Amino acid sequence: MNTKPQKIGLLTTTSLVVGNMIGVGIFILPAVLASYGSISLLGWVFTSAGALILAKIFGNFSKIIVNKSGGPYAYSKAGFGDFIGFLVAWGYWIGCWVGNAAIVIAIIGALSFFFPVLESNPLYSVSFGLLLIWFFTWINSRGVKESGKVQLVTTVLKLLPLVFVIIVGLFFFSFENFPDFNLTGDSNFATFPVVAAATLYAFLGIESASIPAENVENPEVIVPKATMLGTDYCHFGLYIRDSRTFWDIAYRYHAKFPRSFCRSGQNNQW
Repeated sequence: MNTKPQKIGLLTTTSLVVGNMIGVGIFILPAVLASYGSISLLGWVFTSAGALILAKIFGNFSKIIVNKSGGPYAYSKAGFGDFIGFLVAWGYWIGCWVGNAAIVIAIIGALSFFFPVLESNPLYSVSFGLLLIWFFTWINSRGVKESGKVQLVTTVLKLLPLVFVIIVGLFFFSFENFPDFNLTGDSNFATFPVVAAATLYAFLGIESASIPAENVENPEVIVPKATMLGTDYCHFGLYIRDSRTFWDIAYRYHAKFPRSFCRSGQNNQW
């Protein structure tokens, strides 16, 4: 008996892009970048421009290679053959493993601020982390439509606090809140690549709409549109937020943040 393949529309596909981009990185980056100074704003501008260009490239590829799931893997395989396609897929898969670990560590670190036992008891923290990973693995195993619904809900939940911070922060705008341009003591030339690499982490996910292309309605239309819509929103939304509100709060008060949120920034490491 043939079952009708699951299909997702523009809203859900866009939520894949926005939800994956607005992840752990954007919540911890203000604390990380606070110790570098205002030069981090240039990192946002630079990587935002690059992300928009990549989004346009992915959108164009989805019009040429139609109805093929895999995103970067499918495009690399079509252009350069099986071996390059394998290397891209393998590297992307490893990146997903590392990303999942980073997400779990950050979640546990944030929750440990409210539940200290997660930091003091390794058994609880490891067990809770594994529970999170297997829970979302189970959701994904139910199919793209079900996981898409969950992604849509979680994306809205992540956007709400960001929008709240942006709106409230606008009432406290002041140029006096800007720190010095470079707080590291190193040269601007040496510091800029560091902040650019850090801000680039927040834009990982622009390829998300192209991954399930075979399960997207009218993929040659929706995939490029969802990719650009999601990237444009994150570009302008993240730049406004991190340059004017939460970024400033993190600079002034990052010592009061949960340790997992500000440890990287305090050590000048990523």
